[in-house]
Amino acid sequence: LRLDNTNLPTITIATMVLDKPTRSLPPGSNFECTVGFLAASVFSVAYVAAPIHVFCALGCTMRYPTWWGAWMMNIPILVSLMVPCRMVERLANPIFTSWPMQQIPKYFHYEEYHETTDSEFRSSSKSFIVGAHPHGVFSFCGVCAAVMTHGAPDGFGAALAEEAPTAAASVVKIFPILKDVLAVFGLIDASSSTLSKRLSKPRGTFVLYIGGMIELFYSSPKEEVVFLKERKGFIKLALRSGADVVPVYMFGNTTVLSVLAWGPLASLSRSLGMSVTFFWGRFGLPMPNPVHLTYVRGRPLGMPHIANPSAEDIEKWHAVYCQKLTELFDNYKGRNPDYKHKKLIIK
Repeated sequence: LRLDNTNLPTITIATMVLDKPTRSLPPGSNFECTVGFLAASVFSVAYVAAPIHVFCALGCTMRYPTWWGAWMMNIPILVSLMVPCRMVERLANPIFTSWPMQQIPKYFHYEEYHETTDSEFRSSSKSFIVGAHPHGVFSFCGVCAAVMTHGAPDGFGAALAEEAPTAAASVVKIFPILKDVLAVFGLIDASSSTLSKRLSKPRGTFVLYIGGMIELFYSSPKEEVVFLKERKGFIKLALRSGADVVPVYMFGNTTVLSVLAWGPLASLSRSLGMSVTFFWGRFGLPMPNPVHLTYVRGRPLGMPHIANPSAEDIEKWHAVYCQKLTELFDNYKGRNPDYKHKKLIIK
């Protein structure tokens, strides 16, 4: 892959395309797939049920302050607020390695292609920003990746939440009930100060959904849309800290659930830091469709350490990242039957 610019030096990045999955599972039985479907549905149903429960409980308490039922509805909320995320993170390994959770990848016919392996991450003292695309309503591809790396001998295992947490909006980390469901992935605040602090430490790797939730409002059956043209802060962070950036594409994240793509909802979602829209899947419910999911991880860009990067430095490496992500999409889209004829649009 070459990036040529009249004002910038030429950058060459080695390209490797895998011809077989790094990780995959044999097809599951009907029973295993049904269990996988129910286990996966916990995440998307919680995404709907948690806000509804919280707002109903608060509404009932305000309207009927002396009714015992209203206060009973507040018990799960109070328990959630008292339980620290760290406590839930410690349960991640037994949860992800449990038999029901291990059936989730089978339900999605899930495959992984790692140009950069988990072992390479873990053996390096360097920090990495793992750029994940696209966001989708909920990243079921990310769920499958967590399940697989917990169960693989060469995976992150119980160290995933500590060594490669996911950056999330502040509201997700504090919203009652929802924070406990998502804490198993290991969540850190997506603010610039928090991410900079993490990158300043050895092996300060984290996963960042760079385009954010706005992406889920624009993808269609014919094309995938990632919001990346104006998202350059992660490049600046990497250059300043001496970290590297690894692109990841998750085929199926935007097809596993359908979404009401209405402009005002996109603006509201961005303001609140979480998806606010109507979405549906199997049976017309907030449960995932049985689509193929494919996780593809590229190679590090090989970025330098520049304590005070110029605008040109940031533009140059941002362009490299965009080209590498496009290349990753084009090289592997044929591995997923729903994406063979799709094209990637970077907005």
